[in-house]
Amino acid sequence: MRVPEIPEEGAPALRAGDPPAPAPVPARPLIRRSARAPRWRARLADHDAASLAELLRKAGGTASAARAVAGKVVRHAFGAEPGAERPAPAWDAAALAALGVGAWAHEALLALDPGLSLEVAERAPSEDDTLRLVLRARDGALIESVLIPGPARTTLCVSSQVGCARACAFCETGRLGLARQLAAGEIVDQVRIAQALALAEGQARRGAPLRNLVFMGMGEPFDNLGEVLKAIRLLTDPRAFRFAPSHVTVSTVGVADKIEAFFREARAELAVSLNAPDDARRQAIMPVNARFSMAALKEALARSLPPGRRVLFEYVLFDRYNDAPDDADLLAAYVAGLRCRVNVIPCNPGPDPALRPPSAERLDAFVARLSGHGVTTLVRRPRGRDVGGACGQLAGMARVRQPAPA
Repeated sequence: MRVPEIPEEGAPALRAGDPPAPAPVPARPLIRRSARAPRWRARLADHDAASLAELLRKAGGTASAARAVAGKVVRHAFGAEPGAERPAPAWDAAALAALGVGAWAHEALLALDPGLSLEVAERAPSEDDTLRLVLRARDGALIESVLIPGPARTTLCVSSQVGCARACAFCETGRLGLARQLAAGEIVDQVRIAQALALAEGQARRGAPLRNLVFMGMGEPFDNLGEVLKAIRLLTDPRAFRFAPSHVTVSTVGVADKIEAFFREARAELAVSLNAPDDARRQAIMPVNARFSMAALKEALARSLPPGRRVLFEYVLFDRYNDAPDDADLLAAYVAGLRCRVNVIPCNPGPDPALRPPSAERLDAFVARLSGHGVTTLVRRPRGRDVGGACGQLAGMARVRQPAPA
């Protein structure tokens, strides 16, 4: 059976011949250091138009003047079609005056650094043209982004935190714990760097321009929701990066009490990482389920999902753990009544050797069974697996030795 494909980016009793159950994972989030983003010189990319207007209003402008100037500045600094070259903006008093920005706003604006907050520490090209990027922040923290060329559009997998506190058993990032949050500008700068590399190396031209963003990299976006929302507003601003909101997807482990706020404030799509058909097995591999059960998660989605919108359920498939025909039946029953699709993801090699990908036969049987219930089902084929850039494999801090602080 052929199915549509999209690019990558307490268990029940075991049956005879089944692999061992996955190792227990911590019930509490892992936070290794302060989760706050460090304070440096304020950065222009940390502001969307609204927060920039508020800064200018506090600098002495009227509300209307502040909004007008913010719009001009956002267009000047970030305006370009997705996939088009975006040169560094001129950033001095003369450039601001040429934009028609009054002298009253110059001091506040010139205090903002328009440059990049990240630098490329490592580039790992895959055999399938995927490009894994390790990016170093000013404090030496390392994160990863993954550029995934495709025939219709090129996708960038974006990180939202340095590490992650959620400790999912199948995810390399979860082994790191949470070091700190990313500022909005550090999220935006992943896109700026990827766009420049795509143009310089012809990655986008080999497939298509970078037009698709997925917050499926390192970190739990809902644990840094304020900065993620600010970044999304700038990235989807028609005066700035101009990404279509329907081409921006945020993935969460299921932090149910923030779903309503996300739909209220974000013009973006939502993906929910489910990965099991019942609470017992989900909690064994995803500690978040101890706080937000599958029933609570479904209730939050049913209550908050806007008219005409659909949620994407991500279901990582593990051999003989959650891939039986009965599991497909349970999953179909769970998603019934929700406007949704299910993205089935054969697991990639990760931290727990007990969690292995299913055979092609078991994958096909699961997908056929789920589709037979009328559930729209997609299969995500691995991209970048040979360079550690596939789903669940990002572990930037563990790959590159960080330089000693200056």
